[in-house]
Amino acid sequence: PPGPVFLPAELEVLGVPESYRLQRVDQDVAPNSSLHTRSETFLLLRAGSQPLVQATYPPFNIRQVTGSPVSPGPPQGVPAPTAILVSLQEVSMESSPGSAAWAIRAVSLESSVSPAEPVARQDNPGNWDSSRDWEHSRARDLPCVTLHAHHRGRVARGTCHLQAPLGVCVVELEIPARWFSLGSLHSHRSRRRDSDPVEPVERSEPAELHYSVGECGGREREAPRFLGMLELRAGEPERRQEVRLDEKVLLRVPNVPLRPGQRFTATIALRHNFTADSLTLRIKAKKGLQVVSAHPAIPITWSVHLERSRGPKHSTAVVTCRRLGDIPAIPDGSRVSEPAAFLHLEVAVENGTGGLAPARPLTWQVEYPGQDPEAQKDKLVWEIQVSERDVRALVPLVQELEILNTAPLTGIPRAIPVKLVAVEAGGGVSELTDPVGCESADKQVLQVSDSCDLVFVGGKESRGARGARVDFWVRRLRAELSFSVWAPLLPLRVQLGDPILEQLRGWRLPGGPDSAVVESEDPAEELERRARGCRPQFQRTGLRVLAHFVAHPLDGGRHLSYLPGPEWLLDVTHLVAARTRVQDPRVASLEAGAVVVGREPGVTSVEV
Repeated sequence: PPGPVFLPAELEVLGVPESYRLQRVDQDVAPNSSLHTRSETFLLLRAGSQPLVQATYPPFNIRQVTGSPVSPGPPQGVPAPTAILVSLQEVSMESSPGSAAWAIRAVSLESSVSPAEPVARQDNPGNWDSSRDWEHSRARDLPCVTLHAHHRGRVARGTCHLQAPLGVCVVELEIPARWFSLGSLHSHRSRRRDSDPVEPVERSEPAELHYSVGECGGREREAPRFLGMLELRAGEPERRQEVRLDEKVLLRVPNVPLRPGQRFTATIALRHNFTADSLTLRIKAKKGLQVVSAHPAIPITWSVHLERSRGPKHSTAVVTCRRLGDIPAIPDGSRVSEPAAFLHLEVAVENGTGGLAPARPLTWQVEYPGQDPEAQKDKLVWEIQVSERDVRALVPLVQELEILNTAPLTGIPRAIPVKLVAVEAGGGVSELTDPVGCESADKQVLQVSDSCDLVFVGGKESRGARGARVDFWVRRLRAELSFSVWAPLLPLRVQLGDPILEQLRGWRLPGGPDSAVVESEDPAEELERRARGCRPQFQRTGLRVLAHFVAHPLDGGRHLSYLPGPEWLLDVTHLVAARTRVQDPRVASLEAGAVVVGREPGVTSVEV
């Protein structure tokens, strides 16, 4: 059957950073196109401003902002021109857009809170641009972000104002004390019904977090959007880590940064198969740290003696422990495999040491009586992090969380800048100056630069994925970003408007093989020479190169996710124009990478 006849106007989208024409897998021309109308569907990526559509039908062209009329109606008595119907469908990528004017990405900094510190923090990076920080003159125009916490019909709110120069703010929302008592009351009633009174179940109450964007002091521009869940814990979760000094002795230390003047407790625990009657613990501390005291967890079982010495660069503590009696019996129902605390050491971070290195090592060594002095003894070096500021979270700022990997088609890497900031208790945000570590969880999908300031795809990646993780860390602070990476599904689809290009009868073009012959003085011979110097003119047709963009599952399965759906192909003709060629240039040629022009009879193919 003959193909559909439609208005051959060229449509393109202007005013957006990146856009692609979409085509359905089973249709070459949109079904509602006709000789009087033309319909196209476009995929807009990172549409920060209102798109502008341009329709071109040489020598005419017209532009319109999406949603506004193409032109005013014609004057009375003047025939109406042929109309161009533009169907511009904005298909956003997965990451939810911000408000109409601002792209806001909210990050919850706390997964749980307790009565000891009932503060939920939310970081709100605005529409951050790596090439331009927010000017202070525009700071007053930045919007406010409100955090809403919902728990059993009750609502608590907190607000912050996005601040220059980073376009970031932190909401600190204090959870009402009654919310924790409701949770503990529910947990108490549940334990009373529990048949096992020895193993109380620590239960947490969930609260829902939502956020919204609006003018400061004015009404919100949009309905609140879901951010995540927050655990309300009746007890304070300990942020500690446990490391092994030897097979039977363990060390428990806090897993939080400390400040000058602060003290912390290190606990030595013994496994239940520990049988020695004495042990000696040697602790070598860097300048700025000092072991203040040592006391047994059960005084009737162990005696403890502490000796301290101090040098110009280090202080040394020797703790000698001797068993006094038998270990108390283990209560019924207790876990035998759990090590029992037997020694508590109080360590001080001295004042006036803020200028020293932030990581300060403590060297721990366990010795037993009768041990060969020359024998190799296990040593554990544990570093505490000392900071003048109470830094609570590490937050990576990015413009996008999705990447369309066009690098395999163009050979040009695609990169997203990353800026890392530290969030302090109290809501302060500052750029990091310390060395940062980073790593991509799957280098076959996504790469990260050595300096950790770029996440990119370079063309060597083998697939796309949703949820591709990049980890960042500074000292004991860790953060991660999860990206959706869309990669082209090969082979590409090459589509010609008409695969048969006929000769145009009566039309010829100059440029035949005899065009260089010297002109003759005889007019008849001149006409004959010119006829021999022209070649036949053939038809031309449009060329389109189309591709699916897909993301593979992280678990290695075969189910692919398509952007924006399996029924759509993206027009990538402009991306591969430099790599598109006609196999036999004598038969046809390629103009601007998008038009095939016949030159002489024959058969050839178009390759990418």
